[in-house]
Amino acid sequence: MALRKVVGISDVRLHVARNLADYEVPKGPGEIGTLSIGLERNLTRTFKAHWTGFKLLFPKPTILLSAILSDGTFWSEGYISLQPPSWVLAFRRDPHKDRGSGGPRPDDKLGLEASIETSLAQRHKLIDSGQIPHEELIRMEDFDDPLEAVDEFFNYTAWYVLRAVDAEWDQLGYVPERSAGWGADEDRLATLPIGPAIEEGLKKSDIIWVTPDTSNLSLPCWFVYRNGKIFVLSAEPQQIVPDARNVREAKVSLRWKGRDARLVDFDASVRVIGPENQAEFHEIGALLVAKRQSVSGTVEDIIARWMSAGVILELTPRL
Repeated sequence: MALRKVVGISDVRLHVARNLADYEVPKGPGEIGTLSIGLERNLTRTFKAHWTGFKLLFPKPTILLSAILSDGTFWSEGYISLQPPSWVLAFRRDPHKDRGSGGPRPDDKLGLEASIETSLAQRHKLIDSGQIPHEELIRMEDFDDPLEAVDEFFNYTAWYVLRAVDAEWDQLGYVPERSAGWGADEDRLATLPIGPAIEEGLKKSDIIWVTPDTSNLSLPCWFVYRNGKIFVLSAEPQQIVPDARNVREAKVSLRWKGRDARLVDFDASVRVIGPENQAEFHEIGALLVAKRQSVSGTVEDIIARWMSAGVILELTPRL
């Protein structure tokens, strides 16, 4: 039976921070717009797509992401819910001039006064000031996985907001609202490239979660990190990687020590170190014994036992 990793609000915040780092989004109001990050409860969003009305309801705490250009012409919204589905949407202020008769059609859009029921402060300012008199839905999509929804929000923002005005991510800034629970850890991760983020995660984690290409199981594994390589033992009854000798690729998730929150995910290439690699097995095995102090017996006995029972997997992060 697979061990399921439960996604929490902290996981979502850290995944947002990881995306901010990947896209190099600076903190603070941006040159052309702002990505706001908030945590909402009892959230409702109503809108119209052509002649059909939609209402999205989020009774549980929901991370609300909103990337909006300062002139209100284009924006994206992400409703990241721990209970599926999560939703990602993209809007523009007015219907496209190339569509139909070439002009706005009042029967296929709603005024924002009637269509917005979120508490995002910046969005309300634009509504109240009349900078966005109308909206038209460009695209919407739902997701069962909240972390996938975060990734797609950033994809939507890049494609439907920034590309629409020929802009880059460094022209957009991010501003966490007080409700989001955003802190120094998230800000630091938001500035780390993927390599240092992995280093940070390995320092802050006692275990890693490994999903080998030989199984759909996500396994918690204790490990040793050395010179950019992660070494995982598959030999003890408490830690057996399915069909370990044939593993060639793996997905790895690092969790923040003491916070039970996902820090960073990455793919890794895998090399198997078996008993035929006796010298290397002894060298890495000694490091693993030092890390696994609760194992009984001498170092030599423990390594011999492991060598007869399994293999060591060398994981190299693919950056």
